[in-house]
Amino acid sequence: MKEHIMRKLLLGTFIILFGFTLSGFTATEDKPIRIFISADMEGIAGAIEPNQIIDGGMEYQKFREIMTNEVLAAIEGARAGGATEFVVADAHGGMQNLLFDRFPDDVEIVRGSPRPHGMMEGIQDGHFDGAIYVGYHASSANIKGVRAHSFSSANFSEVTLNGLAVSEGYFNAALAGNYGVPVIMVTGDQAATDEVADTVGDMEKAVVKKSISFHSARTLTPNAANKIIRAKAKTAVERMRIGDFKPFIIKGPISMQITTHYYQPAELLAYLKSVSRIGGRTIEYIGDDMLDLSTFKEFLAHYSLGLKP
Repeated sequence: MKEHIMRKLLLGTFIILFGFTLSGFTATEDKPIRIFISADMEGIAGAIEPNQIIDGGMEYQKFREIMTNEVLAAIEGARAGGATEFVVADAHGGMQNLLFDRFPDDVEIVRGSPRPHGMMEGIQDGHFDGAIYVGYHASSANIKGVRAHSFSSANFSEVTLNGLAVSEGYFNAALAGNYGVPVIMVTGDQAATDEVADTVGDMEKAVVKKSISFHSARTLTPNAANKIIRAKAKTAVERMRIGDFKPFIIKGPISMQITTHYYQPAELLAYLKSVSRIGGRTIEYIGDDMLDLSTFKEFLAHYSLGLKP
């Protein structure tokens, strides 16, 4: 009789414990997994020169399709890894490149500029579990990347944070870190993907081309690139779900130095009390946090005395 009662007690304990475990498992599985995607264009497969990535260029429409398909591949892979919600920021040029009617109904697209968070606009709207870069390029300080530049190829020669010359991937990772979001994957040429991972930290890398020079690369076909992106995105989300990635955080105050192509912007900006001119074409702005730096950078990249109402 005592053995029978003991078995009942053990069975009851097991059921209770199993119930708690199952309940916890279900709650975890039901929790939305939100992914933010920032999509640039210079780093997509095949892109090597302006006529492919600038509106009005001979091949621009074709490369809009390639860009769109790479982002869709990232979404498909991330879904396979368990992601359930997506916001995609069109982050190249005028930021109206993606063929947004090609996306699933449950994906939201951020389009147009200017905007305070630049390439990461939308990252501030609710918590994201991870961020993915698609089509990223190397910084202006990197001598190996295809179409390497930092934010504004028309205006900026170099951007530094706390004395380090940074890529868009580095800056944007710190901006995502401002909201507690880790970057889990980057796609682009090998110089760009290595640069981001080496400075920000471990992440999945999908290399879709290998740079030969500023306007030359050995590239995968679009289909081959999409396969790699899909596979890497799946792995990235799976790793993210077990805690492999941490937000990249730079604590304020943060010094940002921007070197412009011409002397006059630096000269005029120095009239502002918040700006110091530290070189013929270089200014320094010290911000409280990454959002502060992002809004200043976006203002500087877009403002012109010739703007019309």
